[in-house]
Parts: sequence; C-alpha cells; structure tokens
Amino acid sequence: MNRFFKKEAMLIFLIVLIGGFLRFYKLDWLQGLFSHPDEYHIVTSVNQLSFPSQMHPHFFSYGTVTIYLIYFTQELIKYLSSTFNFELLTLNSFLIGRFYSALFSTLTIFLIYQICKSFFNRNFSYLAAFLIALTPGAIQQAHFATPESAQTFFLFLSLLFMIKFIKRDITLNLAISSIALGFALGVKISSIVFLVPLIITIVINALNNPPKLIKFLFLSLAMVFITLNIVAPYIFLDFPAFKSNLDYEGGLAVGKIPVFYTRQFINTIPVIFQLEKILPYALGPILLIFAFIGFIFLILDLLKKPKASLIIFVVAFLSLFISNAFLFAKWTRFISPTFPFFAIFAVLFLQKFIRKKSVLFYFLATLLLLSTTLWTLAFSSIYINRDIRITASEWIQSNIPQGSLFLIEGGNTVDLPLNGNFPKISIDFYSLEENPITRMRIAESLYSIDYFIVQSRRVFYNHQRLRNLYPKTSNFYNALFNGLLGFEQIKEFHSFPKLEVGDWKLEFRDETAEETWSVFDHPVIRVFKKSKQLSKQGYASFFEN
Repeated sequence: MNRFFKKEAMLIFLIVLIGGFLRFYKLDWLQGLFSHPDEYHIVTSVNQLSFPSQMHPHFFSYGTVTIYLIYFTQELIKYLSSTFNFELLTLNSFLIGRFYSALFSTLTIFLIYQICKSFFNRNFSYLAAFLIALTPGAIQQAHFATPESAQTFFLFLSLLFMIKFIKRDITLNLAISSIALGFALGVKISSIVFLVPLIITIVINALNNPPKLIKFLFLSLAMVFITLNIVAPYIFLDFPAFKSNLDYEGGLAVGKIPVFYTRQFINTIPVIFQLEKILPYALGPILLIFAFIGFIFLILDLLKKPKASLIIFVVAFLSLFISNAFLFAKWTRFISPTFPFFAIFAVLFLQKFIRKKSVLFYFLATLLLLSTTLWTLAFSSIYINRDIRITASEWIQSNIPQGSLFLIEGGNTVDLPLNGNFPKISIDFYSLEENPITRMRIAESLYSIDYFIVQSRRVFYNHQRLRNLYPKTSNFYNALFNGLLGFEQIKEFHSFPKLEVGDWKLEFRDETAEETWSVFDHPVIRVFKKSKQLSKQGYASFFEN
C-alpha cells in the first residue's frame, strides 16, 4: 500500500513539475517592459500602497487579493534583504505578480487531479492533469501578472470542495468551498457567477433534509461575504467608487461603452467567435474536438442517469462559459478559467472506449497526447526564443541609419524601436476615421518620416475587416500594403508558434486569433521604408472614401 501511494505521489508530482516548468519558464520575457496593459495598471496600484496608512488600491477592475499579495511579498523581500543584508531577488512588482500567476496556475493542476478522482480511475485522472499541465492558454495566462490564474485556482478549489460536500455531508467541506469562492470574488468580482453551482450544491445536499437548506445557505453565503470583506475591504469601504467602476467595466463588457480596444468584437457571434478565434489556439484543435464530443456524451449520460457530482461539475462549467461567451467583449482571459474543463471533457470522451480496450482507444489516446504535446511545444517556442520586439529593435539598430524618423501607431503598450537614436512620431490611428486633425497629422508625418512601423495587427486588421464602418482607415492600410502610399515593407518580424528540427520548420500563423492572444507576447511587426515621396495632399487623398 505504501509503495502504491508513493508511486501515485511521484507521478502527480512529475506532472505538476512539468506544468510548473512550462509556466515559470521565461517569466521575465520582454526584459521587464510592460506589454500587457493590465500588468501596468496592477503595478501602478501596488506602488501606491503603504501599510498601514494607505491600503486603498484605487483600482477596481480587478480585486485586491493579487494586489495585496504582490505588495506584501515585496515588503517581506525588502525586510529580509535589509535584515540579512543581501538581495534575495529583484524587487519588481510585476515579476512578483507573474510569479504568483505561475504558482497558482501550477497548483491548479493538482486540483484538477483531485477533482478528476471523483469521476475517473487514477490513470484517467493523471491524463486530465497532464492535459491541463500542457494547455497553452493556461501557460500563457501564467506568464502575465494578471489575476486570471489566481481566479482559476480559487474557483477550482471551491469546486473541489463542492464535490466533496456532495459526496460526504461534512460542513467543513462547504465552509472551505465558500471561503475559496470569497477569495475568487476578491480576485475578480466576475466570479460571482460561481454562486450558481454553490447554491445548487446546497440544494442537492438538502433534498432529503429540507431544514438544512436554509441553515447551509445562510452559513455558506455568510462565509462568502465575510471572506470577501476581509480580502477586498475597499469594495465596501469605498462602494461608490467600486460601483462606478463596475458600471464602466460592465458597459465595456456588453458593448454599451465603445472603446478602441473592443473594436475586434464588432459584428462577432458569441460562441462561434470563441470556437474560431480562441479555443483552437488556447487548447489545441484535437483537444478541443475531443472536449466538444466528450461534453455532448456527458450531457447525454446525465439525462439517462443523473449523478450529483457531475451535475455540479457541468453547472460550474456553464456558469463560467455562458456568462462570458455571450458578452460583447470576448477576450481570451474572460474564458480562461474554463480551460481545465475542456481537458476533463476530452478525457471523458476517451473513457468511453476504455472497456473495449480496442485499437481505436489506443489510437485516440495517442492522438490526443501527441497532438497536445506538439501544440504545447510549438506555443512554448514563443518564450524559448528571444522576444520578437527585442529582435526587431536590434535589427533596426544594426540596419537602419541612426537619426531616421519613425512613425508609429499609438495604443500599443511598447513602442518600437526600444533603443537607439530614432526619433518617433506616435499618433492615435484609432481616431483616424472621425478626427480630421488626426488625418492631417498623419499626412504631415508621412511626408516627413523615413520609416513607418506597424507594431501589431491591432489597428489594420480590425478596421480592414470592418470596412463599412471604417472606410478611411481601411483605405489607408490598403494603400500602405499595396505600395500605393509610397512605402515598401522591408522586414517582417514574427514569433508564431512553431515546431523546428534542424532545417525543418512548421509555423502556425496565429495573427488572426483573438488579438490579446498574440499582440501581448508575440506580435507581428512590419517595418516599412519610404520608397517614393508624395505631397502632403497626396497622402491625405488616401483617407477619402
């Protein structure tokens, strides 16, 4: 028996170790520069804290759990460094934030294993844990100092103890589940949708004993509220500011407040968008197909023979997926907490074939494991190689004369080139359509500059897709890419996910995926050189419809 438990512990430890390596590797990508705008906002919030006099984050787009965690960790490092007179590590807020993202994401792998033991035998539980360890979407989120990895951890911790409470009527299980949900709310208030599976868990538990229903509901909701009050106190201490931010963020999410960075979602179809632009990249196409079929099988099985723990599992998934998939704003991070569910659904599909132990089962299992492994290796090449913005900047320094004047698109967190004597004109191209002053500035700049850098697909792709809404912007970029503007593309830098062995290379061009998937950690950069000088009026003519 001891030998069996040692084997089990070693195997899950190895799986978690592999997942942890993929998550912790190259956390300092881009050498400490902000590429994800939310990292900048979180670090700004951390830097204004001072215990105990000033602990108001003045930032409610995310909860304070991760903000406080980063701050107090930083203070602890400062204390230990000064006390023992040595430097433990670089005191960088967003690197600490990325560390916690990687840590929470790694710990989630173990939670997945524990949850799966409620549904599968151990071998299938190992497989589900291994699949989430390799999931590129989870690996990417772990490389950002943003709250999604922590949110996912606390949500699955809550789900684990919901299932334990269903299986064993122990009040402690309900209490832990409720406290974990309180933490999840303190990470992101959108976790409130997880109250649905929590309440249904309590209802199912109390079916044979109705008086317990009110008791457990009161206990659970009180613990959620108290935990949230402790970990995110300024939600209540400064409720007007929280409510104002909630109204604003909600307006962005449903499309009532138009902003430039949500234009990619105009005229997109819920669920279809995620199936086309997010999930094939974040999971891998084979895992996604297996997961979809596995989910259908699970629903059919539950209709034939309901099982409480699986009902809770499905409700938890749907509460997260539906509440985010049908929003106007469909960012990858919104549905990232659902990624582990897909790994489990894929294993549920495989389980259908285990009794026969047929050739088909071994073929499908090999296909799933091999395709997911290769997809992860391809994605991980983004972090194995140098950041593409550093590569582009070094090329510019070596190949373009110092003092050359560049035009760049504003709205990107990092402006290129990163160094060297290259004066830059930054213009907000998002306002090109409606602002004649912007169009005039662009025409004057095109007349003066030597080079134009398109730093990512954020501007041109969305506006060319929506030509009817943005005809001037679309015309401008069509003219640029067709050479009519008098500029020639001399270099393209990209870091697409790729598999490479010797001279053989297979790239997966993912530039047209949901834009935050690529523009934050592996944008495509295009450098254009002026090849023909036009008049200012000549440049301005390209803005005409």
